[in-house]
Amino acid sequence: MKTTFLKYIFPISILLVSCSGKQELPEMTFPTESWEEKSPKELGVDKSAMLDALDYLKSESGKDGLEEVMIIRNGYLIHSGDSVHKKHNIYSSTKSFTSTVFGLLAEENILSEETLAATIDSNLMELYPRVQLNHFASMTSGYSAVGDSRWNEPSKDWSITPYKIDTPLFEPGTAYAYWDEAQMMFGRLLTMKAEKSLKEIFDEKIASQIGFGEYEWWAEGNYNNIPINNGCTGISIDASQLARFGHLFLNEGNWNGKQLINRNWVKKATKNQVLANKIAETDRNNVDGRGCYGYNWWVNGKMPSGTYHMPDAPKSLYYASGFNNNMCFIIPEWNMVIIRRGEDGNPEKGKKEVYNEFFKRLSKAIQI
Repeated sequence: MKTTFLKYIFPISILLVSCSGKQELPEMTFPTESWEEKSPKELGVDKSAMLDALDYLKSESGKDGLEEVMIIRNGYLIHSGDSVHKKHNIYSSTKSFTSTVFGLLAEENILSEETLAATIDSNLMELYPRVQLNHFASMTSGYSAVGDSRWNEPSKDWSITPYKIDTPLFEPGTAYAYWDEAQMMFGRLLTMKAEKSLKEIFDEKIASQIGFGEYEWWAEGNYNNIPINNGCTGISIDASQLARFGHLFLNEGNWNGKQLINRNWVKKATKNQVLANKIAETDRNNVDGRGCYGYNWWVNGKMPSGTYHMPDAPKSLYYASGFNNNMCFIIPEWNMVIIRRGEDGNPEKGKKEVYNEFFKRLSKAIQI
């Protein structure tokens, strides 16, 4: 009788222990041809609270709404819009790809963060003798080109001749200026030093390894018949491709056991690299990266005011940001990647304000 009792009570006791413990998330996975889907609940996310956050984001977005949104946790797709395979420009989110190529070249000792730009292009020696490559990646180079905006806008940025050197905006490292001409020159310098295009390097080292697929990267001139892919914009991909890029960074440069980007580089690129205490007096001085800009990644760091870039968002958050609300968020403490893309303008309230509220709401959905 005693033996029979134990026979039935033992499995029940195991079941009770299992039920009283915390939910365990599925182990980190990586997409093959497509992302494996699971329910939010299986990934420790409350669906109702998640949808509340998404409804808010939709209310602050343009006509594309949530069509190109993806939410991925531990490598599993838990929410997807209807147009996530629609390809178009990701605009300034391209910058994060450019700095990734920078990191790949540094890992191969082709160059370093401290490499002087003038040692690559001697034409920079007279006006930019002390500018290092890390200044370009952190928007603190002070580089500016001859000519006004090509877009018929009242701006000194976006010259039709981005490689024609003009007087510096400031001494390198002394100020922050979000300046696309500098990023175009950055892309050119990397191309010159590597003697390969940015796209060729990214394809060989990253795209071919993560199942990235076909895409385009706008060229801004050439060097010795090598296309100079624009360092600041022009990558045309879909949300799923951008999510693969984000997932690679979430895993600190590792893809299913293979280290594609140096882990220390990922950590360095995604933490604040702007030590300057002033914003340059330009017509784009509404963009403030002080305390919250890495190597072409936005990070949730402390600004000079003492407040965090997004005070109600996870402190580990960092992201690539492009015009038309093309965003790639990586949230390490949630093991999550979130993509929002479109061709419908930036949020009227401002990206920082809208996404701070979005993540404040989404935090209520994260159960484990």
